[in-house]
Amino acid sequence: MKKFSILLLGALLFLSACSNAESELNDFYDDFTQSLTEEKDLADINEEYNTLESEKSELQEQLNDANLEEINNISPDLIENTEQRLELLDEESEMMASAKEAFEEAKTSVEEISDESYKQEAESLVQSMAARFEAHETLNNTYKEALASEMELFEYLGEEEVTQDVIDEHLNQIAEYSEPINEASSTFTEETEKVNQIKTEIEQILEAQ
Repeated sequence: MKKFSILLLGALLFLSACSNAESELNDFYDDFTQSLTEEKDLADINEEYNTLESEKSELQEQLNDANLEEINNISPDLIENTEQRLELLDEESEMMASAKEAFEEAKTSVEEISDESYKQEAESLVQSMAARFEAHETLNNTYKEALASEMELFEYLGEEEVTQDVIDEHLNQIAEYSEPINEASSTFTEETEKVNQIKTEIEQILEAQ
């Protein structure tokens, strides 16, 4: 269950003189980019998560030819791995919450834009960014639910009696999260691409001045 996160493109700085309309748009954009700084560690978290996923896969490989005693010994390592992944998801959730809070402040700048076309661009960015935050929340929560199911399996592997039938039941339950995670990940990616597109359009307006 490899995790994919899509980062927003880096912000540009605009130092040239602007007319009043461009200045208002630039003020909004500056406020908007403050929320991006809250996401600066998103890629690092994603990398750590995928490293833990690789470690989990290695541990699961060891289960293939393991006897019951060996399975019992591997169980704590799998549980610890899952706990670490859940901690990363919590960390990412907190990071995105901070970014969302910063973005809420940027939304107030939209009303200060007097040029209607510029204001529409800003409002489009606000709407797309809101949809992106919502998509990320869905993705993060779905991952947590999937890891909770994994935890149940790994805890079961530490019991005195382990049967393949029960293991299969757990595996089937975990597999049910595959499609929801893919759908949530796809939605988050699409919303991020929309944000980047509108963000680029605003940058082009400001660069042209």
